[in-house]
Amino acid sequence: MPESELARVRVSAREHIICVDDEEGILHALRQQLTRFEDEWEIDLARNAQEALELVDDLDREHEAVAMVIADQIMPGMKGVELLEVIHGRHPDCVKILLTGQAGLDSVVRAINRASLDRYIGKPWDEQDLRLTVAGLLSNYRLVQENKRLLRDLRRKNDELIRLNRDLDLRVTERTRDLNAANRSLAEANHSLAEANRRLQQLAITDGLTGLYNHRYFHERLGKEVERSNRTGLPLGLLMIDVDHFKHFNDLNGHPAGDGVLRQVARLLAEGRRLNDTVARYGGEEFAVLLVDTPKDSASQVAEQLRRRVDETRFDNEQAQPLGKLTISLGVASFPGDSSTADGLVAAADDALYRAKHAGRNHVAQAEPGQR
Repeated sequence: MPESELARVRVSAREHIICVDDEEGILHALRQQLTRFEDEWEIDLARNAQEALELVDDLDREHEAVAMVIADQIMPGMKGVELLEVIHGRHPDCVKILLTGQAGLDSVVRAINRASLDRYIGKPWDEQDLRLTVAGLLSNYRLVQENKRLLRDLRRKNDELIRLNRDLDLRVTERTRDLNAANRSLAEANHSLAEANRRLQQLAITDGLTGLYNHRYFHERLGKEVERSNRTGLPLGLLMIDVDHFKHFNDLNGHPAGDGVLRQVARLLAEGRRLNDTVARYGGEEFAVLLVDTPKDSASQVAEQLRRRVDETRFDNEQAQPLGKLTISLGVASFPGDSSTADGLVAAADDALYRAKHAGRNHVAQAEPGQR
C-alpha cells in the first residue's frame, strides 16, 4: 500500500476508528472490511504504536473523539497491549480490540485487565464476525456517550432550575415564565432519559455475545407462554439445543474461536423464526427455542430443520471435531403433553437432549411420554 494510502481517511469530524498494524496488507483488509462504517465514523490508519499515539494527540488537539482502536499485538517497538493500555489511560471510554495471531495467549490474557480490553480477535478473523463485533461495540460506545450527554444535560437543566428558584423571591412575575420554561426543558430531558432507559432495558434482556435473548428473559417468556397455553388450550413446543463437543473445540482452537462458533450457531437458529417465537442463549453452549401454538411433531420438524442447517454449514477448524464437523443435538418437549409446569417442560426437553447426545450426537430426540 503506498504511503499516501496510510493517511487519514476523513469522513466525518467527530468520532474515529484507529487501525494499527505493521503489515500493510492487514491495514488494507481492515480498511476494506470497515468501509460500511465510513458514513458515520472516520477511519484512521497507523503502522505502529508511535504513529497511533501521534494520531491520538492530533485528535485531542482538535477535540475529536477516539471511539475505537484496533491494534495488532506483535509490532516493532511498543506491543499492541501496551498501546491499548496507554489509550485506556487517556480515553477510558474508547473501545479497545486486540488482533493476535499467537498460538498461546497466556501473556495476552494476563495483560487484558491492564488495558481494559473489550475484545481480542485471532488472526485470521472472519470478516462477518469482525463487522458484527465492531458494529455491536460501536453501538454500545454511542449508547454510553449518549447517556453521559443526557446526564450532563440533566445536571445543567437542574442547575438552571436552582438558579431560577433563587430568583423567585425577587421577581414573582418572572418566576412563572421561567418555571414553565424549565419544566418544558426538564420534560424533554426526561423523555430523552426514558428513551435511553428503554434501550438499556433492551440490553438487559439481550445476550452480549450472540445478540439473542438471555437466560432471564427466556424464563420470563416461558412462564407467560405456559399461562397463555393454559388459558387457550393451544400447544407450546420447546427445543433445548447443545453444541456437540464444544469444550473439545474450545480446547483446540481457543475461546475467541469458540465465541465465533456460538455467534454463528445463534444466527442459524434465529434465521426464519416467527415473530412470536423466542430464540435464547440458555447458557454456555446451550440454546433454547420456544415455539408458540406448535404441537410436538411440528416442533420436532423444526428441530430437524435446525439440526440439518447447522450440519450443512461450514465452520472454521471444524475438521478436528470428533464427528469431523461441528454439529448440534436437540431435545423436544411440548406443553401440556410432556409437563404441566414451566420447569417440568424444561426438564423434559433437557432429558430428551441428554438422550439425543447419548445416541451419538447430531441427533433430535423427543421427550418420552409421562407428565412432570
